[in-house]
This record gives sequence, C-alpha cells and structure tokens, in this order.
Amino acid sequence: MTVYKAGDIIPRVKAAVIGLRPAGAQEVPLPTACPNCGGEINKDQERWRCAKGTGCALPALIEYAAGRDMLDIDGLGRTYVNALIESGDVTDVADLFTLTEEQLTAASGSAKRGAKLAEQIAAARSRPLSRVFCALGVLGTGRSMSRRIAAHFGTMDAVRQADASEMQEVEGIGPEKAPVIVEQVASLARVIDKLAAAGVNMTEPRQPQAAAEGPLAGRTVVVTGKMSGPLADMGRSEVNALVEKAGGRAASSVNSKTTYLVCAPSANGKPSSKAVKAAELGVTVLTPEAFAELVSDCLG
Repeated sequence: MTVYKAGDIIPRVKAAVIGLRPAGAQEVPLPTACPNCGGEINKDQERWRCAKGTGCALPALIEYAAGRDMLDIDGLGRTYVNALIESGDVTDVADLFTLTEEQLTAASGSAKRGAKLAEQIAAARSRPLSRVFCALGVLGTGRSMSRRIAAHFGTMDAVRQADASEMQEVEGIGPEKAPVIVEQVASLARVIDKLAAAGVNMTEPRQPQAAAEGPLAGRTVVVTGKMSGPLADMGRSEVNALVEKAGGRAASSVNSKTTYLVCAPSANGKPSSKAVKAAELGVTVLTPEAFAELVSDCLG
C-alpha cells in the first residue's frame, strides 16, 4: 500500500498496491459491529468507532480517569471499578463524585478501604482543569494536549464554547483534529454538567507570566526513559508538565524542531531510537540531572 503524511506527521493509507499482493491473499472483511460490545459502528468519519462512544469501554475509561496523571484516585483499580459499574452506581466518570462511603465500602469489601477511597475522591474534586479534561478521555488528546487546551482556554466553559477554528489556536491541534475534539466535547455535555454539579473544579490555574520568559521559552523538549537524580520520582507526564512550567513545549517525538532530548544513558550502552535520531539531527541530549539543573528555578 502507499502511505502519505497527513497534516504534519500522521501517516495515512492512500491506496493498495495490487501488483505486490501475494497470490492466495484473502480479503479482510470490514467489521459490521463493534468488536468489543457488538453494538453499532459510527462511520461518520474515516476512523470508525463504536456508536456508544466512551460507554463501550467504561471500565477501562474509569480506571484511566482515576489514574495518577488524571484524577489521581489512589486505590481505585479495575476490581473496584467493575464492582461499581456492575452495581449500577457508576455509569460515567462524573458518577465517581456522587458515590457515598457506603457504596465504596460495598465495592471494596472493606469499611477502611471505602473511607480511604472517599477521601481520595473528595481530594480529586480540586484537581486542575487539565487533569479533569484528560480524565474525560477525549479522542485526540492526552496529558500534554489536555494541559495545552486547559492553559489556552482557562475554563471548561470556554473549552465548550470553542468552535473548530478556535480549537486550532491551541498548539499542536490542526484542521483535522480540531473538529473531532469539538465534537467529542459536545457529546460529553451531560457528563461535564454532572461534574460541575458535583463540585469538580472547572478552571486551570494561570501560569505566572515569568513562564513565558523561563529557561525553556521557545524551546521544544522530548522526554524519554526512566528519570534519575532530582527527577527520579517523576513520571514522564510530570516531567512534561515541568517543561511547560519552564515555558517550553513538551513533544513526544524527535524532529528538526526539537531543542533538547532528555534521557538517561541506557544500562546496556546501546542508545535508544530517539537518542539515535537526536544525534542524526544534531539535537542536544541532556541527562535528567543536567535538565534538572537547567530548570532548577521551576522545581519545588
């Protein structure tokens, strides 16, 4: 098949090369129903998806939303999530914030665990908008993109009111991704309303103006591998957040626009594929320790 670059980076299949097809090849039929739940398939866009949306994989979505980089509800794993869904107590992410300690106790099988989960959920109400937005599982977004969207718009109301052209003003969102995100946000209106009614924070703290003049202002940074030194306890999402706090842009792949690649030397002495790419392009490679020194004013 022939493939071309759609937008800036995403590969797209253009056509099959019939002449290279091996003899005896069998046609792969397109699915007529969602392979996960057997429901209808939404074919409105080139990327087909289940018509039920996030409801198709609710346990995975709830577990994802409760993760450390999103709502950070420690202890709410797959077993308890499944119990809450099976009991009918949780039908979407917003239902987490209306759970009683008794319901959590029943799901976890322990009054002590139920009380602990209730505390964790109460604390999750105050997470910044970027984490709440990420917890919604909007297609085409992740932690980094959710931070950019939240920082750009400031409030959930502003995100909801944005059209595709306004969404494109967010760095990293192009003409293909913007309408998908806008459509997804609109489809989650009921869930977002429930979150707001439950007292969940819907605003993003404004970064100090100094961030625009920070040590990484105008620079693009890629973080990979396990951190060490002062960053040893940080995951990649947390280091990416540090990049943006220092005024930089966190990216996931090394290219000609990359300023720094942050990675620890490999244990076996063999450089990672990103390190090899950085060397080819002349990108500066920093150890986690050197990077921590560069952004030391933003640590803490």
